[in-house]
Amino acid sequence: MTNSSLKSISPDGITGAVFALEGIRNSLTLLNGPMGCKFYHSTTSQFLLPRPALQLPVTEGEKPREVSENYLNDWFFRQSRVPCTYLDSHDYVYGTADKVREALLYIRAHIGCDFVSVVNAPGASLIGDDPRELCSEIFPATPTAVIESPGFSTSFWEGTDEAILALLKQAGPKLWGASRSGRKHDRPVVNIVGLSVWQKYAEGNRNEIVRLLERCGIEVGCVLCAGCSLEELRRIPEADLNLVLYPELGRQSAAWLHAELGMPAYICAAPPIGFDAAEKLLRELCAILGTDAAPVLPELEKARALCWYKINGVYNISGRPNGTLFAVRSLPSEETALSDFLTDYMGMIRDTGDIAETKAEEVFADANIIGELMLKKREFCGIEIANPTMGYVDVTEKCTLGIRGAMFLTEQVLNGFMTRSV
Repeated sequence: MTNSSLKSISPDGITGAVFALEGIRNSLTLLNGPMGCKFYHSTTSQFLLPRPALQLPVTEGEKPREVSENYLNDWFFRQSRVPCTYLDSHDYVYGTADKVREALLYIRAHIGCDFVSVVNAPGASLIGDDPRELCSEIFPATPTAVIESPGFSTSFWEGTDEAILALLKQAGPKLWGASRSGRKHDRPVVNIVGLSVWQKYAEGNRNEIVRLLERCGIEVGCVLCAGCSLEELRRIPEADLNLVLYPELGRQSAAWLHAELGMPAYICAAPPIGFDAAEKLLRELCAILGTDAAPVLPELEKARALCWYKINGVYNISGRPNGTLFAVRSLPSEETALSDFLTDYMGMIRDTGDIAETKAEEVFADANIIGELMLKKREFCGIEIANPTMGYVDVTEKCTLGIRGAMFLTEQVLNGFMTRSV
């Protein structure tokens, strides 16, 4: 990573941890840190994975009120997700245990949830307080997890993987009890690891992979920390295999599940972006699990032919996309997968230099990178593949993985040329 690209704002490990835990439905994540650390995470969490608003307790005859409507609430501050302990200078000297206890007691008394977690912000981690005993004391029957965030230097994907791993280690005994294995299904079952609700098109990607697997006779048990329920977490040991789509987001978790539960893992070198990558994944999974990819292959070939027809039409008019220079910035594995698709299928050429200085016609990145290039008056088409975005509101579901994802990316590439003279 070059110095100039480091100027762009990018999510760090604490963001990865928070959104991994917020990816469990009917859960609550307490951020043990300053108030300023919560606002982005709270707003974004509710937007990415909408849930019913948390309600304040009321007496008989009173009208229900949302937690976020209460000015005096010490933890939520008029936001519906990710309460925080609002640490100040006093707490950094004398410790955070009292505030964590008060917050957890409030949550236990007033808010019903299936899973409770505490994320220690970097400052709280340096103090040395460990809220795990408090969580066990206040929530003896509820699965809990405590995540340490000792520094801002870790990446988003490292924070995500560490949080999922900590969740499995700490909550696993309550989730699974003594029964940690045993197939209970007629069809092969896989868990999907390595997705995050924070990723752009997370819901569409999840649904596309689940759809393709089910057409191949493979059932999906749990999409770990990407919209899963507590009941789905309980069923993790029942699966035959763990499918890791983005290795950066789930490699450690899959390795631990293999060591602890004896569950094998299929770890994608890169996510299934493009027709060839999707076909390879489905064929290999079916071979491992003893099912057949044949039901989905006609759909794949039809989509591949349709995209070629559209690409050929644009090529006959403008000569593009063959030989077009592009640049990409995302997760390392996603960069690899997207680059392979654009070069092998569309004949484009990747600019591997500093993306902040690129002369590419099309740039695949988040809004911060695209905005930086726009300020430099570069002539290009920016295609958002990661959060944060410029604010485009997606009404219909979109994805970048699988068959439908390859078609959507082809559409984005071809229409991107329309913003430039041909």
